[in-house]
Amino acid sequence: MENIEGQMSRTNNSSVWYKKYEPSCVSDLILPEKFKTKLQKMVNTQKFRHMLLCSNTGGTGKSATCSAILKEINGEALWVNASLDNGIGEVRGRISKFASQESFDDNIKVVIMDEFDHVSSSAMAAFRGFLDDFGDNCVFIFTCNFKDKIIEPLLTRLEVIDYNDFNKQEMLKPIFHRLAWILKNENVEFKQEDLVPIINTYYPSIRSMIGSLQKNANNGVLEINDSDLDAMTQLDKVMQLVSANTYTEMIQSVNSLNTPDNMYKYLYQNGGKYFDQSKYPELIVTIAKYQHMSASVRDKALNLAACLTELIRLKG
Repeated sequence: MENIEGQMSRTNNSSVWYKKYEPSCVSDLILPEKFKTKLQKMVNTQKFRHMLLCSNTGGTGKSATCSAILKEINGEALWVNASLDNGIGEVRGRISKFASQESFDDNIKVVIMDEFDHVSSSAMAAFRGFLDDFGDNCVFIFTCNFKDKIIEPLLTRLEVIDYNDFNKQEMLKPIFHRLAWILKNENVEFKQEDLVPIINTYYPSIRSMIGSLQKNANNGVLEINDSDLDAMTQLDKVMQLVSANTYTEMIQSVNSLNTPDNMYKYLYQNGGKYFDQSKYPELIVTIAKYQHMSASVRDKALNLAACLTELIRLKG
């Protein structure tokens, strides 16, 4: 295993491991090297492009990237949750006041628009003016779940990091080493092979992987319970119960899944196992619809249950 003793030396006192080991600088981020190099150059030169960070899965590192940049540059930030504050009038006033004022200590000012795909197209159009009017004094970083919801005139003005496009094989090694380092730092004994099912179950959500480590680290030993992981056999079990005759059992199986969102990709890749070929086009449309909805719903299991309920008629 490569030496990573110097990584993540900055930790906070949170009892939640994901927060405790939140990256403190760009070099701590789990990103493809080309993006880390680009971000590090921006930090070193203090010359930033406005950016868009997007991923349709939670826990992949969008907010962590923002935090790491801010910590390293000691920047002054305005965080706006666009899913809550999506009225352009109120947002315009807050941003204008923040971005137009000079920083007291000459540090870079950063506006972070979180969940920006919840903003209307007309409101997005206003941000073109913000970038032009305040770009010399302020950096804008947008995060979203779905890049295709961002209007093209704004998208072309941004440096885009799309976490959905990361090559999984390139990501596996740094993820594996980060998880191993956390366990070592917490004095937890583990077998390297025990990390593989955790990564496969929760990928690409690094937050969920770290949460699983903490959940299964008992008395200084990592003990993996297969029932805590959504193996392909579990997803297959759920699909075998997609029927009006076994509906109650299906709901119970869905509720037992740790990561219901894994079902959408599994169905996309294995749909022919459960549905006739003539039904496959409608299957694709249905799972795409519910996968899209899953990014903004509170109850992931409920969303999946609704999807499978709709799919019952396709199995007849």
